[in-house]
Order: sequence, then C-alpha cells, then structure tokens
Amino acid sequence: MTIWMPQLAGDRPIYLGLAEAILADVESGALKPGDRLPTHRDLADALGVTVGTVTRGYAEAARRGLVRGEVGRGTVVALAGEAAASWWGKDGDESGRIDLGLVMGMHGLDPDLGSALLELAGRGDVQELLRYQPSRGMVRHREAGSAWLRRFGLAVAPERVLVTSGGQHALLVLFSVLFRPGDRIAAACLNYPGLMTAASLLGLKLVPLECDEQGILPGALSEACAREAIRGLYLMPGVHNPTTACAGPERLARLADIARARGLLVLEDGAYTLTAEDPADTLAGLAPERTFFVASVSKMLAGGLRVAFVASPQEYVERLSQGITGTTWMAAPLCVEIACTWIADGTAEAVFARKRAEAVRRSELARQVLDGQRFRSRRSGYFLWLELPEPWRGTDFERAALERGVIVVAGESFALGQTAAPMAVRVSLSAARSREELRRGLEILLELMLQQPRPGRSIA
Repeated sequence: MTIWMPQLAGDRPIYLGLAEAILADVESGALKPGDRLPTHRDLADALGVTVGTVTRGYAEAARRGLVRGEVGRGTVVALAGEAAASWWGKDGDESGRIDLGLVMGMHGLDPDLGSALLELAGRGDVQELLRYQPSRGMVRHREAGSAWLRRFGLAVAPERVLVTSGGQHALLVLFSVLFRPGDRIAAACLNYPGLMTAASLLGLKLVPLECDEQGILPGALSEACAREAIRGLYLMPGVHNPTTACAGPERLARLADIARARGLLVLEDGAYTLTAEDPADTLAGLAPERTFFVASVSKMLAGGLRVAFVASPQEYVERLSQGITGTTWMAAPLCVEIACTWIADGTAEAVFARKRAEAVRRSELARQVLDGQRFRSRRSGYFLWLELPEPWRGTDFERAALERGVIVVAGESFALGQTAAPMAVRVSLSAARSREELRRGLEILLELMLQQPRPGRSIA
C-alpha cells in the first residue's frame, strides 16, 4: 500500500520539516480535508527516523491547525489549503483575512512585556532563571499558582500545584501519566480539537457523551460506564469549547458522584472558566481526591507565555512531575516568572478586567449584528456557537466564508468520533484586531447565512 510521503527540506529539523510538508501539500491540494495520514510507526519506518520525531511533527502540525486526531482513524487533515495558510500564515506575513477562527486572548490588551523585562533585569536573582529548576516548578512559582487557582474558587496548597508549559502541555502530561494506550476517556461529543489530537498521539480512546445546555448529561456518563471500561472523564464545565455550555451546581454534583462511584480520574479544563459572567463551581472543588484541574493563563493574561498551573491530588504529584521531566523537563522559568510576577503585583487582575470589559463589548456587538439568528454565547465570552440555516453544512460554510475573507471553524472539527457533525460554526470574538474588524466579519457571515450554497457545492 502506498503511503503519503512528505518532501522534507534538508535545512530544517525533521519534525518541523514534516509539519511544513503537510502545509505545502494541503495548500497544493495533494492532501485534502479528511485525508488520513500514515501512522506514526509507518511514516517513521518509511522516512528512517524515530517514531518520536514523527509524533513531534504531527503535534506541530496539529498546533498549526493543519491536522487533528480522530478516534478510529488516527491523524487526519483538518483544513483546506487556503484555510491552513490563513490560520498560520507564512513567516509571520499578514493574510489580510478577518480571523474569527482562533480564540485568542485579545492580544492588543496584553501586559507590557518590556516593562516586566526591565524590572526583572534589575533584580539580583534574575540569572537563576536560566538554570534548571525542579520539574514541578520553583516554590515561589507554585505559590503564585496556588493564588491563581483561588480565582477559580479552589484552595490548593502549593505542594499540590505543578507548573506546565501551557494547558495543552498539561493535558499531554496528564494523559500520558494517568492512562495507558487503549484506555477509554469519556468526553463531551463536541469538543476541543486539541483534546482529540492529544488522545490520538497517546493511543487513548475518546468516548463521546451526549450533552445539553449544561454540558455532559449524567445519564450519558452512567450509560457509557455501564457499557464500556471507562477510566477517565475530560470536561470543561465552566465554559465549554465550542458550545459555551456551563454546568450548574447540581449537574456538577451528579457528575462528581458518578466519578466516585465508578472510580474515574477527572481532567477538568478551566481554559475559559473565568470568562463566564458568573464563574461556576468546579468539579475539582467537589471531588479533589480524583480531579486534576488545569488553570492556564493564556486566555486571561497572555498566550505567548505558555504557562498553566495544575492542581493535583497529592498522591499523583510525584508521577506528574516525572511526566513533566520526560516532556519538557520544566516549564521555562523566565516565562513562569513573568506570569507569577504579574499575578502577585496585580497586573494580571487589571489586564483580565480590561479583557473582560472588551469581551462584553464584543459580545454585545455580535448580538446586535446577528440579531434574529440562532447562536449560543456568554455575556463576556471569547467566542460563540452559531447555528446555520438549512441547507448549510459547517465545512461548506467555512469554505464559503474563507472565499469572502473570513475565517471560522466548522462544527465538523469539534465532532468526537462518530458524532454527527452539527450544522454550526464556532465564531471567535477575540482574534479580530478591532471591534470594527469584528463587525465587518460578522456582517459578512450574516450575509452569507442568508444565501443558498452555490450550485455544485456539496451540502450532504
């Protein structure tokens, strides 16, 4: 059987060359959305490299939005050529398109990095940030992490806090340490694509669960546990990506009871929890003995720092520390120091207050432009879930929007396993560079929604 073979540039690390080869073939049409890529082992054997090199290359491609993991299919192409180029760009060039696809942290309101670096430069201990540090994080960094976790209503001693290189790294560490290839993890049937990629890379099986406006249905979780050997549960009960669902106290209590009764390990992702108008309770607060809570600073503070704090049951801290050692050894101390300084001196609070206020204004703008359409959103949310009128399908709408210069993400990208793809798209409110640009993008989407797909475009 002939497998896809990348054309690798000789002057690049192989894993980066692999990601760039995927981009090139997606742009040229040699690879199309939904195409399966070779398994890690098959491609490693064909290229004469290690499996780890292919894994890194696929992970880099996934980070750029080019591929995603699908249960039962492995690694598949996620985007068409023009969409792939516009999501990532080439050498930092501006694409000229309006990005309503990636959920950013409104980078125009990020803290002043220059001032922070000047302050650090004047400190007598700054040089230690270039040295190897404990994998779980320096003591003062874990103390700052404990303070950050209090924003989520969690009282977690620094001894139970670990520092990772962002939320995605935290997810990979948790998956690799807590589970083994073939283990089944229950999750909402519509979910964050990075979850699928991480599970695919580690050979884990994601079991899709039916949801409502509060997220995962307890009955669906109970039925899945009775039907299959479920080992873990992944959820985003604060603000779910992509549907914006938010779980109430009763829902969380029922899920916690099932997790205890079934012996499940719970991975709770708080990526967007603080963007809710009234942040909900956490499952980690109800079942701290089995719940691992991930609190990233990316959306609230600055994505480029790549810092997240993990609250872990005490008995797992050492194993998770070894997992960090085996992946990055440690989160970059300089980046963590900047994040922790901003948390301690109040900068983080002030920045997030500004970003929250801007998110409210952008959400209000979206409600005005999309008045009369069906969508889910939060008053201070960073994205919305837009339902499409018949006969539009998500992927067709995504392509048509791109032709008009607007990037959105089709519902198909979020469908877990064999879940029926919803007639919807996720629309980011936080990536546009201004409210005026956001308005233009939303108006284009509205105009497009009111039209019929062009003849010849697949809508099945």
